[in-house]
Parts: sequence; structure tokens; C-alpha cells
Amino acid sequence: MTNTPIRDADVSVLTLPREDPPPTRQPQSWLRWLTAGVAAAFLLVALYWYVPRSSALPEVDTATVRLAEGHLPTSPLTASGYVVAQRQASVASKGTGRLEHLGVTVGSHVATGDVIARVQQDDVQAIQHQARARLDVAKAALTNAQAELRYAQLSYARAKALLPNQFISQAEFDTTSTRLRRAEAAVRSSSAAIAAAEADVQTANVMLENTLIRSPFDGTVLKKFAEIGEVVAPMAGSAGSRGAVVLIADMTSLAVETEISESSITQIAKGQLADIILDAVQGKHYPATVEQIVPTADRSKGTVLAKVRFVELDDRVLPEMSAKVSFTPVAQPHDLAQPRLFVPSSALVQKNGRLALYVLEDETVQEVSVEVVSKSGGDSEVHGRLTASAQVILAPSLSLQAGMRVHSREPH
Repeated sequence: MTNTPIRDADVSVLTLPREDPPPTRQPQSWLRWLTAGVAAAFLLVALYWYVPRSSALPEVDTATVRLAEGHLPTSPLTASGYVVAQRQASVASKGTGRLEHLGVTVGSHVATGDVIARVQQDDVQAIQHQARARLDVAKAALTNAQAELRYAQLSYARAKALLPNQFISQAEFDTTSTRLRRAEAAVRSSSAAIAAAEADVQTANVMLENTLIRSPFDGTVLKKFAEIGEVVAPMAGSAGSRGAVVLIADMTSLAVETEISESSITQIAKGQLADIILDAVQGKHYPATVEQIVPTADRSKGTVLAKVRFVELDDRVLPEMSAKVSFTPVAQPHDLAQPRLFVPSSALVQKNGRLALYVLEDETVQEVSVEVVSKSGGDSEVHGRLTASAQVILAPSLSLQAGMRVHSREPH
């Protein structure tokens, strides 16, 4: 086998052919459009946040819901009246006579049972002495009758013992029995005479007591109607006589009597707190309570009388002083249990036969149905799904609708 030398071999046949590199791909047109769209979106978002948005929104006036605790703040009911003593009396004499003693003056303080004055007693004392004398006579007659009765009883006992043996006659016995019965009747008559005499003495004592004019209760003398030497009589029986001697009032019973209009009588009640100011004592407030509402009205005035009693008194409060009474409004239990919400009445609108409010939340209009409870001035108390910090739109236009975007006008 012939070996061909390697150096003489043709190596060109061993060369591998080279391939051309693949052509570079160019970006497609849709990718470029997507990138441009994303950039435009970011640009729009930036413009949305950085360009003032309120410049194109309509402006409205708003107000914050007002929160009030307790009852509706209203002015208290006031009335005028006069100070009157609820316990007073014109003290007079029960008997007729000339006034011989007067122990008080205007302003004197008297206690129950104190002698204020005394009517002349001479005639009454004479009647009393006469009644006592008759009583003494009746007592003496009774003593005599009792002695006669004891003698008649002894005689009857002896006659009764002698009659069976015929030591005395039947006629003598009958005479003794009759004497006994007469003695017993005389004792009973004398006892009755004593009772009558004692009654006459008691009558005389009462007549004598009636000449003394006493104070019926603790109080102060306000007026004096009679003087020493004048004739006083019950009910002022004659033109020249006096009926009452003094006027006494219990100064602890002072109260203001005031007339309340029939339309306002429902605003007060018995036990309600009040405040009294006297025209004579300016600047001083006297706490008081409603003591009584007289259960009848004055048809000519259209008023009802109310009596307001002082809780605290001092020496400056006098009967017949003019006064002004302010009645504290009575808070209802439900008023104290939950707060009250008040909105300007101009914010209320009629929607399909019901009342509603437009509330602004994040520059978006929301509609809230409400119910009006009461009105006070330019505000209305409402019930509804409102919060104390809600912003209500004032005087909303007819074009305003729920869901619209508006801007709250800045206050000037």
C-alpha cells in the first residue's frame, strides 16, 4: 500500500463554508404607539393633579350643621305681678264696745295668741259677777236640798219599820214617803240650777274673752284701722264704728301673683323653677317656684292667675311690691337624651313632597331627607341622617342634583 505524504495532500476540501449572520430585527410600529400612549396617560394624570380643578366647578354657599345640647334655646316666659301675702287677716272684735287699749303699731311683730287690743269690759265684767253669784246661790240651794233629803230618808226608814206593827197609821207612812220624794226632787232641781249657773258663768267668761282682740297667727301688723276711744263692732254694724282693728300678714307666706295669657299657660307647671326681680330691689334675683295655678280663667282678660312662691326671702321684700317673673323652660326627657341638630332654614328644599337637604361631601352633592321639628328665628331643628360636622348647601338652585361636583365658595 502506497502512503501518500501528508504534505502533498489537498486540504482545501476540508474547509467548511461560512454562513452570513441573521439580519437585525427592527422594532415594530405597535410598540412605539403603546409607549406613546402610556406617556400621554401619565401626562394627563399629572395635569389632573397639578392644574387647579376647582376653576371649572360651580360654586355654592355652605354652612355647618349646628349642634345644640338639651332643650331648644328659647327666651323664658316672663310676666308681671305683685307681691301678696298668702296668709293675712283683718283682725276684728267679736263684741261691740269702745276700744280702750291698743298694744301694737304698724310694723309690730306678733305671735299667736298675743293680745293686740282690748274693748271696754265694765259691762261684761258685771255680767260675769252676776253669773258667778247665781252659781253660788244654786250651790247653797243644793246643800239645803241634800240636808232635807237625808232627813226625809231617815224618817222614811223609821216609818217603814213601825208600820208592820201598827205603831203608826198608813196616812203617816204615806206622808213620810211623799216628803222623801219631794226631797229627792229638790236635790235634782238644785243640781240642774247649778249646771245652768255654771253655763251662765261660762257665757260671761266668753263675753269677757271677746273683748280681747288676739293675733290669730305669727305675723306683722301691716295696717291699723282703729284708735283708742273708737267704737268697734263685728261687721261694722253702724256707720260710726270700725269693723277691723288691724291687718296682720304672715311675711313668710309672700308670693307673687301674676296673670299668664291663656296661650302661654302650657309653658308653666306646678313646681316649675322661676326667677323674681323686684322693681324696688334692682339687680337682686330671688329664686322661686310655681306654687299654684288657679284652676279658672278670667274671661274678660283672657288670663290665668299663677302664684309664684319665694324660695329665699329678705327684709326688702314687702307686700304689694311690683315684680317681674321669669319662668325657666321645662326640658323634656327626650330633649336631654339626645342632641339637637339645627340648620339654616334656607337650606331646606322640597323634593317630591318631602323636605331634603343637599350636603357637600368631597365636592360631591349628596341628598339627605330630613324632618323639621321646630323653627326658631332663621334656623330649623331637623331630624335625619346628619352629622354635626356636615356642610349643607344654602339656597340650592333648581339645577342642583345629587352626584354633581361643586365647589364651596370661600367666605369673604
